[in-house]
Amino acid sequence: MKYLASDLDGTLLNEEHGISEENIKGIIEFKKAGNKFIISTGRSLASIYDLFSDYPEIEYDYIVACNGAIVLDKDKNIIHSKSVRNDIAEDIFKEFIDNEDVCVHFESEGEHYLVDSNIPDLESVSQEMRDLYNHFKYRVSKEELFNNVSEREYSIISLFSKNADKHVAEKAKNILLDKFGDSLEAFRNQFFVDIAPKDCTKGNGLKKILELNNVNEDKLYAIGDSFNDISMFNLTENSFTFHYAEDGVKEIANNHVSSVEECIKKIMN
Repeated sequence: MKYLASDLDGTLLNEEHGISEENIKGIIEFKKAGNKFIISTGRSLASIYDLFSDYPEIEYDYIVACNGAIVLDKDKNIIHSKSVRNDIAEDIFKEFIDNEDVCVHFESEGEHYLVDSNIPDLESVSQEMRDLYNHFKYRVSKEELFNNVSEREYSIISLFSKNADKHVAEKAKNILLDKFGDSLEAFRNQFFVDIAPKDCTKGNGLKKILELNNVNEDKLYAIGDSFNDISMFNLTENSFTFHYAEDGVKEIANNHVSSVEECIKKIMN
């Protein structure tokens, strides 16, 4: 039995944020052969469930969500759960809320929020970025953000460059690690920075699944496209990324492919 852990955005999902027929067929064949399929993503559970409600034919066995902060099985039994502490969330907000280059995003109780004062003039950004800002439907004022900071449970906190600049995101990630690295993990994911509780990574989440099933790392296969996937690649030799991935990611992954379907074919051959 083999275990395949797949990232979502930029990996299993295409540019339209859907799953191709080829990838669907590949997963179904992989499962029919008696293997286990794991979703491993920076997304929250609410976002994952919403996505896969459109793909009932895809059966997953485990979920590693929020970059390893939450791990659970297909029946929603929790294997691991940890949140960013509220005092750390407040420190992050204070550090970046007035930043001219970075936008603060958080998810709480299944809803995505941006802070009004932190959003740029949408006429000054690309259509792609306007679509992103509009995707995050809810807004809070700066006052509301800090007045209720200790009452919220944050399933996700992330930062992103206001004009999709990867260098801006890299700088923000380094600030986070320099100032708060004892209390959190931070990973650049394209022009986003994913933030997770300390010691929560996709790789550590997968370790918990392997330990639960008494399975060695050589049975694990992992595919992803960005820096938050490297912890998976460090866990197993059976690591896959894409020809289009950034060089820093391709240097770590041992195999380069064009799709999840191609990855599955290589695994099953």
